[in-house]
Amino acid sequence: MTRPGIREYVLLLLLAGMWGSSFTFIKIGVHAYSPLVVAGGRLTFAALVLWGFAWVRKSELPKGKKAWVSTFFIALIGNAIPFFLISYGETQVDAGLAAILMSTVPLTAVVLAHFFTADEKLTLGKVVGIILGTIGVVVLVGPETLSGLGGEFLFQLAILIAAVGYAVSSLITRNLRDQPRIGSTAVILTFASLMLMPFTLILDQPWTMTWDVEGALSIMYLGVFPTGIAMFLILQLVAAAGTSFLVFNNYLVPAVGVLISFLVLGEVPQPTAILAMVIILAGIAASQVRFTRKSLRVENSDTQVDPIAPVLEKDTLEKSSQVSTKSQNKR
Repeated sequence: MTRPGIREYVLLLLLAGMWGSSFTFIKIGVHAYSPLVVAGGRLTFAALVLWGFAWVRKSELPKGKKAWVSTFFIALIGNAIPFFLISYGETQVDAGLAAILMSTVPLTAVVLAHFFTADEKLTLGKVVGIILGTIGVVVLVGPETLSGLGGEFLFQLAILIAAVGYAVSSLITRNLRDQPRIGSTAVILTFASLMLMPFTLILDQPWTMTWDVEGALSIMYLGVFPTGIAMFLILQLVAAAGTSFLVFNNYLVPAVGVLISFLVLGEVPQPTAILAMVIILAGIAASQVRFTRKSLRVENSDTQVDPIAPVLEKDTLEKSSQVSTKSQNKR
């Protein structure tokens, strides 16, 4: 594994574009439909997309009881519950404050990994990156936004709980590093969809809601792009630059989210957005400084902030192993 280059940074921006746009489209979705409908619909479309990719790539399913139990809890803690809570929170919380609240994901993930894993300890680069990333997010949305904390406590708490769920599920994904990426991801999304759908159908009865084209398209977009297709971009990124590099994408998301809000909703970004982007990118770069060989091995140990992405990482290794086995058999 090599240090990130221009290609990896461009790929990180593409991912940030997809994930950053989710705040805008969740906002559009919850204006038309309930949080359960938005979250359940998003997961259902994402599952369909991943099963399509799994069929095309002929991906295998997870193997072993431990892997299946892990996919279940990742679906619950890292997908079904957080997606609903974020949708619920954004019915009252503005996108800027939601971005600050969600920036606790890498903070929580890195801290939890330090205490609960043997190979994901804090380094000076990670600490500096976290500090710079947090400063960048605050600069982006403006320090005055923090004054809103507590005003809508229940909705803000929902987003914070979702962030903790992402972080906890990132540790569980370590159990899936030897499993097929695409097949495992499809199973996780299916579990998550099945978890929310009964509540959606029984409590909200979406067929009784007024049809809204923008809301429906927003839900489809959330499922296909930020939740589904983004997985394949992650595949390339983690293979080239490692998972620790991906962690700091969470700081890019709010910065890119400002641009998406401008393009989709016509919201003019603040002048501080450019400064925030520079600070955030500096934080990402700082997290990669002075990595030793030992640190590079740590990067490959699958502690990530995205609840579904980590299961994608092993596919390349599996293919290499199969090629090696065939070569030995020929001998």
